[in-house]
Amino acid sequence: MLHQGTDIVPLQFIGFKNSQIGTDVVIQDSTSQQKLCANVAAQIVAFACGKADENKNKNFEGGRPSSIIIGEALTPEALGALLAHFENKVMFQGFVWNVNSFDQEGVQLGKVLAKRVLAHETDGALKVFSDLLNI
Repeated sequence: MLHQGTDIVPLQFIGFKNSQIGTDVVIQDSTSQQKLCANVAAQIVAFACGKADENKNKNFEGGRPSSIIIGEALTPEALGALLAHFENKVMFQGFVWNVNSFDQEGVQLGKVLAKRVLAHETDGALKVFSDLLNI
């Protein structure tokens, strides 16, 4: 859907140059980290450039915007920086769009529904998902 859907959705990729596990597994002349990085690079180009094909299932228009955040390695510090980045991004977007980024009403609704699940007071969709999760 992201490559060929009717709605264009800007994407943000996050990648790390180095594996967090130290010694990486080599399969078919490349490490798993190299494969992950190659796939990030390839997807960005695929979304941007696309590929023309007579078969509509293999035709990709391109022109799909994306951005990338690249770090050296996924460390606790890097993860904290990413969280801070996205928290600030959401806060700033709220100011621009005049939306309360700190609104907790949806969170409160989830908590109320969770209490109903734990008390086995469910019906409708809540019952279906509770049963699915064996709660």
